[in-house]
Amino acid sequence: MSQITHQQDEISKPDDSLSISFIESIAAISGSEWSKLGFVEHETNPFIDYRFLLALEASGSVSAEKGWQPMHVVAYQNDKLVAFMPLYIKGHSFGEFVFDWAWANAYQRHGLEYYPKALTASPLSPITGPRLLHCDLRLEHQLAIINAVSEWLKQNQISSWHINFLDADGLELLTRTLLLPRRDIQFHWVNQGYASFDDFLSNLKTKKRKNILRERRQVKSRGWSFEWLSGVEAADEDWQLFYNMYKKTFDEKGSWSQLTPEFFPLLAKNMGDQVLLLFAKKDNQRLAGAYFIRSKTHLYGRYWGSLVEEEFLHFETCYYQGIDYAIKQGLDVFEPGAQGEHKLSRGFNPVLTYSYHDIVEPAFREAIANALRYEAKEIDQLLDYYQTHSSYKSTPNHS
Repeated sequence: MSQITHQQDEISKPDDSLSISFIESIAAISGSEWSKLGFVEHETNPFIDYRFLLALEASGSVSAEKGWQPMHVVAYQNDKLVAFMPLYIKGHSFGEFVFDWAWANAYQRHGLEYYPKALTASPLSPITGPRLLHCDLRLEHQLAIINAVSEWLKQNQISSWHINFLDADGLELLTRTLLLPRRDIQFHWVNQGYASFDDFLSNLKTKKRKNILRERRQVKSRGWSFEWLSGVEAADEDWQLFYNMYKKTFDEKGSWSQLTPEFFPLLAKNMGDQVLLLFAKKDNQRLAGAYFIRSKTHLYGRYWGSLVEEEFLHFETCYYQGIDYAIKQGLDVFEPGAQGEHKLSRGFNPVLTYSYHDIVEPAFREAIANALRYEAKEIDQLLDYYQTHSSYKSTPNHS
């Protein structure tokens, strides 16, 4: 990865009271400074929580050595932190879930360097959420931060900047810029006030309901049971066991298990009851597991690992147990992760996700813009198809 210069210098001053700069670790700001942003301890989105981002860096899961060099954007007014935006200098495209490998290959074919690139997102987390956290900054100040980063790309020969999984406020802001929009589809489960799992099933089409019941019966008939542990309840040996499951599963799929063993217990210590570990047991042995994070309204399924191969065990552990938990806890939405058309037949419905992209090289910007316009039509067609093939008798509204 090439050397990034002037990391911590002030790079923009849209007026006399706002200064914008980069920091090389989120630890450069304190938890008390963060709290003054008014972003409440992530009741609604744990993946942009100070404690989550800090655990990634402190555990070595996110670092320059791993191709995730933190270079966060901060803005101050009168020595008070008024804005923060996560930013990483990437030496690859792993762990992003908005796929740009074709863009990187095109650069390479033309003798240009695509990496390093810049990424604004929650690392390894395909979760929609706020990307520019701020204390009610005026629109011109928000745009000044975006423009400052775009200028910084050129100064440091960064090929591009990718802002992934934007929420509504982020979308409204970036539609006012020249960055290129992109959409994709995820599958989320929405709680319609269900009293029980059976109540949820009763809202599905007959064939889909019977298929879920068949899969669940098969898992149960083979002697599987399930054990939920919160971050407060789980011991270090529990986390080590889950890490072994997670790493084995990633390795067998030829994927890169970027999280370190230290990450899981560290986040559990920092975020307590928001972190959930689910073990699947057979003959009183823990043989598979899933890792979840929750807020006051949402359940997020993040990682799965197994020491054995067992048909339908993944669906039961990662989907049906999560739905059942969300119903019992009165949560509004369950997001089980990225991609996965197979989720459609299991009670999850399609939801659009959004990203924006700043491509520095003009010729490539034009080519990518054309490709994205074509891709957008395909996404529209796919969304229509998924909505037509919903598992529900009538499609629930996404909250």
